[in-house]
Amino acid sequence: MVDGIKSIRVLRQERQYSRLFWSGLINGIGDRFSQVAILSLLLSLTGSGAAVGITFAVRLIPYFVFGPLGGFIADRFSKRNMMIITDLVRVWFALIPLFVHDASDVWMIYVSSFLLSAGEALYAPARMSAIPQIVQKDNLLSINGLEQVMLGIVLIGGSVTGSVVSATVGVHASFVLNALSFLLSALFLAQIKIPMPTAKSTAQQPKTGSVRLGSLNELRKLIPESPFTRMMLLVFLVTPIGDGIFNILLSVYAVEVFEMGDIGIGVMYGALGFGLVFGSGILGRFAGHMRIAVVSLLLVEGSINMIISQSSSFVIVAILLILTASCGSIGNACKRTILMKEVPAHLQGQFFGMLATFQNTIMGTSMFAAGFLLEIIAPRTVGFAGGTLLVVIGTAFASMLLWKSSKKTIT
Repeated sequence: MVDGIKSIRVLRQERQYSRLFWSGLINGIGDRFSQVAILSLLLSLTGSGAAVGITFAVRLIPYFVFGPLGGFIADRFSKRNMMIITDLVRVWFALIPLFVHDASDVWMIYVSSFLLSAGEALYAPARMSAIPQIVQKDNLLSINGLEQVMLGIVLIGGSVTGSVVSATVGVHASFVLNALSFLLSALFLAQIKIPMPTAKSTAQQPKTGSVRLGSLNELRKLIPESPFTRMMLLVFLVTPIGDGIFNILLSVYAVEVFEMGDIGIGVMYGALGFGLVFGSGILGRFAGHMRIAVVSLLLVEGSINMIISQSSSFVIVAILLILTASCGSIGNACKRTILMKEVPAHLQGQFFGMLATFQNTIMGTSMFAAGFLLEIIAPRTVGFAGGTLLVVIGTAFASMLLWKSSKKTIT
């Protein structure tokens, strides 16, 4: 409770970030409205799960190109202007599904999804790299906790409200509201002042051509010398494996395992959202132990998912989902804070752009693999295997952390 009050106080104190927060919240809720409406429209027109799968795949493709490109641009031009432009352009992309009337028009949904995702791939590195420039360094952990709160609110409010809007007013209203959310987001962004790189930081930037955009070598050059930070980066890259598996399993658990239908899906997503908010509320207790928290919570998260896979009670599963989402919320905030403090400011756009590219690729591959496995293996078995994988990864990182700490102590 105390940490939650502190986060609210920090939000009021950091006026520049508060505008970025409300912009992201409005943007996220609009996106949820659109996602719910698109899934509903696709299923009503085609009745095909393959169409849904294609839509998700199409949303991942732009990150291969536009993620690194967005980071490259964010480090060289105004981050604020870049975010505003991408929001304003996406207004028109969000309206494309309004012209879909029958199954032959479904290709327009794929085009809209691709273009909106491309805009997000350009927008995300600018937004993430802007945060350390507009907030006090001591408030970074609290700010990253607020980012998890924002995701939780979007998950709860956006999904539930989006379903209600689509069911009562119609899917077309959701597309219009999504377009309006980009306009409102741009208005908040227009009030933000993000400092341009100083002469010192500009001088530190690599010369044109010294870092080849989009290459694996570029990402390696952006990694700081700190071994602990490299470890945090590895954790950042492997956790999407579990995220992809459990994103697919969530609906399967609700519909096939517990036979709760749409209500079950809503309850499970609500539990995840509540867990994200709850986790950020106790985040301050981990301020002095962020590296340890990241690794230990990965172990806890994997263990909880193993228990979830074998539980016969829907209520217990919902409670456990709150706990696992809380672990993820705290772990994500700690990882982001560590990287924001360690990565040089003038390289953060490229760094986070490449990171988003790899994360989305890994998650997409994980979702595809999980979907394939569910065709031949029982959901509970896949869930147990996914939880076990996180535990094994967490154990490996814990061993590395202990070894490096003991080595440093001896030295």
